[in-house]
Amino acid sequence: MSRLGARMTASPRPEFQATLRDRLTGPPAEQERPEPRATGPRHSRRRSHRTLFPRLLSTVLVASMVLSGVQTYRSMPGDTFYPLKRAAESTLFHLSTDEAERANRSLGYAETRAREVKELLGSGKREDMIGETLQAMEDTTRSAVTSLEQVRRREAHGAVAVELREVKEFRRFVQKQRTQITGMLPRMDAEDQRRAHGYLDYIDGLAPPG
Repeated sequence: MSRLGARMTASPRPEFQATLRDRLTGPPAEQERPEPRATGPRHSRRRSHRTLFPRLLSTVLVASMVLSGVQTYRSMPGDTFYPLKRAAESTLFHLSTDEAERANRSLGYAETRAREVKELLGSGKREDMIGETLQAMEDTTRSAVTSLEQVRRREAHGAVAVELREVKEFRRFVQKQRTQITGMLPRMDAEDQRRAHGYLDYIDGLAPPG
């Protein structure tokens, strides 16, 4: 033991000291470099997802707008979208700067009201809206007549040609309205029949049959 202790307390050899000194005073280890950003398929898929979502959202919005437009166009008195339908008609009417175009739009809207009355009579519900729809039809027809009269006054120099052209179109409208309304009279109650007869008398006075 005395010999072993003597050997352990002896100083390290010079070679060992030199090697240890070189290791301790050598250049510092290189810092770890960050991993390069992934640019492979996984990154491409992530970027595709980011661009796909706005496209999908735009498609959904467009589809919703188209669906809402169709529902608005097909809506009936009493439906949720019906006020939008009437508002759209009013907007198109007021955007028309020509009185002849306004007259044509009004005649088209009057025909639409007649179709709505027919559907209301056949639906078995919301029949309380028939009188209101008949009144809207008459108001729209009167608006068309007002526009036609303004056209004739403005174009006094061509009054004969304009009158013939407008009377021909208006007589076609009157004949169609008369046929539609007369066929619906038996299914109306007394109050609606009274209103419908008043409308027929009005349009017959404007354009006699023939």
